[in-house]
Amino acid sequence: MNIKLSIEDKIAKMKIEGILNSENAYLLQEKLNDVLKSDATLLELDLLDCRNISSTGIGKILLFYKDFITKGGEIEVVRCSNSIYELFSMLKLNQLFTVNLG
Repeated sequence: MNIKLSIEDKIAKMKIEGILNSENAYLLQEKLNDVLKSDATLLELDLLDCRNISSTGIGKILLFYKDFITKGGEIEVVRCSNSIYELFSMLKLNQLFTVNLG
């Protein structure tokens, strides 16, 4: 898995490529912590090249979401595959934040 993060003008852009699972979820946690420490108020997640997200990865995103909205932030999935979109819809994550197909 590869994660690219850039933060500019209160917008954090994160692109996740590969498979996000329990073995590498700590990498996601590190990047999400960087976003929380910044002055970003929007996290744009690009999951188009993320082939699968495990329950551990979903948990990291949900914990981040709780902390991020507390400081006035919001999350948007700007692009994702059909399978990720279906997973997020099934878990009703699309009711917490915007999820767009890529």
